[in-house]
Amino acid sequence: SRNYNPLIIIVSSEELHMPIEDSERRECNDSALFCLGTAYIFEKRLVPLKVAMKLLVFSSLAGPLSIGALVISVGSDGKILEPALYFAAFLSFIQILVSLWSTVSGWQLNISSYQTSVIENHILSDEFKQLANRTNISDAKWRIEKELLETKGVHRKREDLKLHASDEEMRMGMRFALRFFERACAGC
Repeated sequence: SRNYNPLIIIVSSEELHMPIEDSERRECNDSALFCLGTAYIFEKRLVPLKVAMKLLVFSSLAGPLSIGALVISVGSDGKILEPALYFAAFLSFIQILVSLWSTVSGWQLNISSYQTSVIENHILSDEFKQLANRTNISDAKWRIEKELLETKGVHRKREDLKLHASDEEMRMGMRFALRFFERACAGC
């Protein structure tokens, strides 16, 4: 059995010397559109998760610091201290439950995965768009760069599929990308 390097691109000599067709450039533009739409989906998913994580971190510090400030300002024998402690205990209980849920649900891992997808899909979209418009390189080099980008795109798509975008999210991403690239919807 042979070991194959996934970065070695096999392009026939006939393909290398054929002029680049409009359909090939259109494929690059389509890939740019799909990558941008995917990036948009995960950008939208990131917003509520980042807000939730900020609130979680804030709440974990706000309760103890508030009680400390209250003790410093009114003293430990103030009448307001006992109800404040009960209220802080209640908030701490809720905060513990939300922290547990965030850990079990993998919020931090999801944030990391979404951020990686957003960055890589934006880069791929830009690279596909630039390649579609490049005319200053040989046809052979253009095709090799296209194959390399398609290989990166396949890897990114496999990773994105693990994040389970819904049909509704896919339509949202497609609408955004079509508007961004000023293209008409083929299905409309």
